[in-house]
Amino acid sequence: MTTRPTFSQLREWLKARGSLASLREQIRSAPITPHMLDTMRSIVPDVIEIPMLHYTMYREFERTGERPGYQNPYFLRRAKLARALVEYIMGDLTMLDPIQNLLWAICEETSWVIPAHEEQGPDYWDIRPPIQRTEPFGAHTALTREPDSIDLFAAETGAALAETIYLIGDDLAPEVRQRVRAEVERHIFKPYLANGRKHWWFKGALNWNGVCNGSVGLAFLRLENDLQTLTEALSMVLEGFEAYIATGFESDGGSIEGVGYWNYGLMYYTIVAEILRALSGGEYDLLSTERMKAIAYYPVGMALQAPMYLNFGDAPDTVMLAAGIAQRIAECTGVSELRALVGGMRSPDEHSYSIAKLPVMLRQIIWWDGQEMPPPPPCDYFLPEVGVIKMVGAIHQTPVILAATAGHNDGHHSHVDVGSFVYHLDGESLIPDAGRGKYSKEYFRSRRYENLFNNAYSHNLPRIGGQMEQPGPEFGGVKRFRGEIIEHGEREGIKFAVIDFHHAYDLPDLTLARRTLSLNPQTGEALIHDRFSFKGSPLPIEEAFVTWHKVSLQGDTVTIYGRHFILTAQAEGADFAVEYLERESRENERQGVLKRISTQVNGSSFNLRLTPQRQAGEG
Repeated sequence: MTTRPTFSQLREWLKARGSLASLREQIRSAPITPHMLDTMRSIVPDVIEIPMLHYTMYREFERTGERPGYQNPYFLRRAKLARALVEYIMGDLTMLDPIQNLLWAICEETSWVIPAHEEQGPDYWDIRPPIQRTEPFGAHTALTREPDSIDLFAAETGAALAETIYLIGDDLAPEVRQRVRAEVERHIFKPYLANGRKHWWFKGALNWNGVCNGSVGLAFLRLENDLQTLTEALSMVLEGFEAYIATGFESDGGSIEGVGYWNYGLMYYTIVAEILRALSGGEYDLLSTERMKAIAYYPVGMALQAPMYLNFGDAPDTVMLAAGIAQRIAECTGVSELRALVGGMRSPDEHSYSIAKLPVMLRQIIWWDGQEMPPPPPCDYFLPEVGVIKMVGAIHQTPVILAATAGHNDGHHSHVDVGSFVYHLDGESLIPDAGRGKYSKEYFRSRRYENLFNNAYSHNLPRIGGQMEQPGPEFGGVKRFRGEIIEHGEREGIKFAVIDFHHAYDLPDLTLARRTLSLNPQTGEALIHDRFSFKGSPLPIEEAFVTWHKVSLQGDTVTIYGRHFILTAQAEGADFAVEYLERESRENERQGVLKRISTQVNGSSFNLRLTPQRQAGEG
């Protein structure tokens, strides 16, 4: 059964909560627990000292746009709780007081919603006209009203506290246990039951849906004692889940948010799905569907050389998949290649933000077997709806990947990048997608596309008539500025893809911008051929591409230096220049300096030939 259960069916299944296998015993007996504890100890060496959170830290985001000052200690508190809980379950009884102190401190927090997500909630949205947020702050902020909104991390906090009570509640002081229940009720249960469907993420086509509905569902499963209320809450969760799987991924199984948000969005969805599968005796199985099989294959298709992935949009180029979650999805869907993507990783992630996800960390322990597996070889991949094409070749048995994106410029987490491409060789993107900018106050507001890493200037795209591609309005919905992969395949042993991307420009006189990407799979040589047409006189064209690597220029040839290979980019008649984007790289806290290499185009076409070769003395 994959259709949403009726209220009575769900109610019957939820009656069986007491029959679930002991999570505490699973943690104790899991062979990977000692290894995971070592990892947690190295990342979170102390659980006694509780990081301070105060008003000035909370308001730093509103005043300066900076997030870490408040968020780092916020997540560290939760990471300390996760480590202390596992230590206690494994027999260290001295951890009881640190657990109680951390629970109490988290309960004392005025808001579980982080400052960057503060401007949400029915009380705030319903005010007409909207409040102008000026200091001194007064009514209708998250700090002055009863909790009425739930963001990603408030939801995760509720789930973490609920799992802690579920695992060791009887060992806690009754007043601590009661306080946790009261605060989860106040911050999560009441707002969700009263206003859950009003939240923009409730049926949202993005990771927030899976994280928020999943975390809230897990908290209800662990703490809610009234069967009628529990069934009502889980009915809402499944309503949101249904929308998440239907719309948060395209019909081809891909995600416009990228692999990092694929990983995040499915974490709590998978945990709740597996609890419900157990409660229903396997009758209700959200993971073993054809739809989920296509979704599960997405990271496999997007992989460059794990843990590196194609990173169009806000996606990072390195993603450490949550090993336990990925392994469980792989087992349920039969996509064994997904399991191989987590092979050889020593930890789920190397910072406290990951450890802070207590329920996910527990599934790292009980669902991941800890076995190292060689990653699957890179494969050709085509997503017609998302608009991604990946073609694989080799040079001297070293994988070469040429990939491009089409799609549109107004999706959630989108960049202005229709038609941009990546050339990846030997574990390095020598011509990369430059990646995301720094998440700050303006990053998800009206000035988002002023950030160089979001707009077209940092992507491998032409400027036409002095104009770059345009961003979509208000981050999504209409797909006005778009492109399309109109053809792809192989001719005479050469792999190719053709992208029309003139609709990504606000230029009525531009009637055609067509990019053909070709890859010789035997040599790794690639060709980027652009062709343009205009209603009247041709507009001036500047072609450009970027790199993080060392470059040298000589007339119509650019040489890019990798660790073991060099890549020559040659365009006959070009006069390349390089711009070092030092300030923008520094302001966005990126390692290295992004370089933009450009040339003016004479005529209505442009050919860029990419030729890889080993560095002298290599191999």
